[in-house]
Amino acid sequence: MQALKWTSRERLELTDIREPQIASPTEVKIQIALTGICGTDLSVFMGKEAGIPDVTRGHEAVGTVVEIGAGVSTCAVGDRVVIDPNQYCGLCLPCRRGHTHLCEGIAGKGLQIAGIQLDGTFAPYFVCDERYVFAVPEAMSLETAMLIEPLACVLHNFQVARVKPYDSVLVLGSGPMGLIAQMVSRRLAGRTVATEMNPFRLEAARRYSDAAYSPEELYKEVMNKHSERERFDVVIDTVGNQLETAEAHIKKGGRIVLFGIHSSYTYTFSPTHYLMNGIQIIGAGEYHMLFEQAIQFAASMPELGQLVTRQADLSQFREAVSECMGYDLETKERVPNRTLKTAFRF
Repeated sequence: MQALKWTSRERLELTDIREPQIASPTEVKIQIALTGICGTDLSVFMGKEAGIPDVTRGHEAVGTVVEIGAGVSTCAVGDRVVIDPNQYCGLCLPCRRGHTHLCEGIAGKGLQIAGIQLDGTFAPYFVCDERYVFAVPEAMSLETAMLIEPLACVLHNFQVARVKPYDSVLVLGSGPMGLIAQMVSRRLAGRTVATEMNPFRLEAARRYSDAAYSPEELYKEVMNKHSERERFDVVIDTVGNQLETAEAHIKKGGRIVLFGIHSSYTYTFSPTHYLMNGIQIIGAGEYHMLFEQAIQFAASMPELGQLVTRQADLSQFREAVSECMGYDLETKERVPNRTLKTAFRF
């Protein structure tokens, strides 16, 4: 079968690999139906993050169980399921304390994630232990189910940030994760405002938030009023390099949530300012034990599946990935980005 890998040549390539097989009594084999291109994948493809070579990428997926090991008791052949890619060991000290998202791994190599360190779901079939597999309701669309994994990420950050019904929330960036954060915020917070530079995604943000602005418009709307009341209780940086903006818009006693990943970004701040104004910086880490909650939450979010605005065959990966990045994967020429979430279908 063919799989989409990040190769040792630091290129995204379609490669022939062996179809994975069940190797233990508790493993499950899944035929992938839909799998999303994540911002984490794009960060590697764009050179912002290092990618482990020769690993099949992809970690947001929904599919159907086609085979189970002799000891599997939580699912059956024919079940539609989503996959938790965070394959915690369950044995290290953080795992035993219930902090599976901080797993150190049996060999001390940290949390093993399908599509990052382990082969993932940019392939027709995927095999994993049953504890990472969750059934989804028959009435739930494939598009909605595929987004359970990113929804779990968002819910975890909202939990750690202790978002309340009276909070005002600013979401910086309206890529897929930013838009999901806006949907969740509209249900959990009092007011949701978003920013985005891409006009197509800014229009989407205006549908899913109470208000959405370009970064320049937000500055004029909020900062020029010079009022603490116009600032926000919670600011969520889904871009990964927006701490300066977050600091400018946070209220006293507010929480800044670091969500987007940009490993080369650094920012210098005054600890005294944060101390004297009671401002918290929150790094939630990976989500943990949230798939069942995310599935229930998604059942009340009919708009979630609408984020999948493009589906492509794996053979069309160059065009699909290029559109997500905004420039051609090979030539580096600009490509119009008019998609919210792109998925590979099988």
